[in-house]
Amino acid sequence: MKDAHVTLQDVARRARVSVATASRALTGTKVNVKNHQKVHKAAAELGYVMNEAARSLRSVRTMTIGLVFHELTGAFGIELLSSISARFDERGYCVFVSTAQGENERFDKLVHRFLERRVDALLCVHGAGTGAALDRFIAAGIPVAALISKQAGYDRLPLIAPSAKEAVTQCVRSLKSQGHEQVLVLRPSRRPFALENFITAAKSGGLTVHIEALSDGLFDATRALERCRADTRSPTVLVTTQTEAAHILVAADRMNIEIPKSVSLVAVRDRTPMAVATRVPLSMIYLDPQKLGVVAADLLATQLSGGAPVKKDLLVEMGSWLERGTTAAVALRAHDRGR
Repeated sequence: MKDAHVTLQDVARRARVSVATASRALTGTKVNVKNHQKVHKAAAELGYVMNEAARSLRSVRTMTIGLVFHELTGAFGIELLSSISARFDERGYCVFVSTAQGENERFDKLVHRFLERRVDALLCVHGAGTGAALDRFIAAGIPVAALISKQAGYDRLPLIAPSAKEAVTQCVRSLKSQGHEQVLVLRPSRRPFALENFITAAKSGGLTVHIEALSDGLFDATRALERCRADTRSPTVLVTTQTEAAHILVAADRMNIEIPKSVSLVAVRDRTPMAVATRVPLSMIYLDPQKLGVVAADLLATQLSGGAPVKKDLLVEMGSWLERGTTAAVALRAHDRGR
């Protein structure tokens, strides 16, 4: 005899899968073979019979996720998108992607369109605008979270933000152990979060930090190098984004400055790919956006399966310190200072 009181939750518990996975397995939606077998075995053991009439009334899932980028450019955003899509695909969801092309008004419109298309959850990457449609998402019980940053009307959303604190702490410790005391940070106008993390960690770690703001125009790598070899009191480390670091290596060759013998160089990954064509492998604070994407997808998927919602901001460590050929101990180049 089949037990009419056995629920889908009972089947999911017996199979040790989420309720969403159990539902997909029993309704013919694609799941991996192992989970499919576990769910059907659990259903048979428990005598579960799906109530088709009740399911048709309750089923409001579209198995789609909305992902809105304020602007989608470069390898960083593509890697983030790839990891989010792959993670949701494992759970049977399709990810719909749109980009506002840097326009706040367009961002709001795209969010509203995803509401009309009844997505099951929404991720707003660099959310900015009035956020007028968010009330309707919240009223409908649709999970929504901001990713990387949030502004204006999207500030009320829980934020899943990237962090590189562990990586920059390792970098600072390495520089200190090599005898460095002063660093020069070349800070772009957009202020990448990892570079800001480094400034904070370097100051806390006892390094003297000099900051030079970079304009949005042409980058003067020659000037930065000259500042580092002016005299024995000059900074012994240059810290900047990956793109600028590549320019510094080119300028150093032209000026007959040996890196890292004359000055050490630390790069922070920006929107470019990890593999950058440089003569010397860059010592780098590397950022892996896939780590952020996996956490974001898992948090929303958990909520969709009946788990706890994301209610507060969360930092996700996505950095690692890669010590390579552009950093060295101060003692190795002391004689070259002040040329």
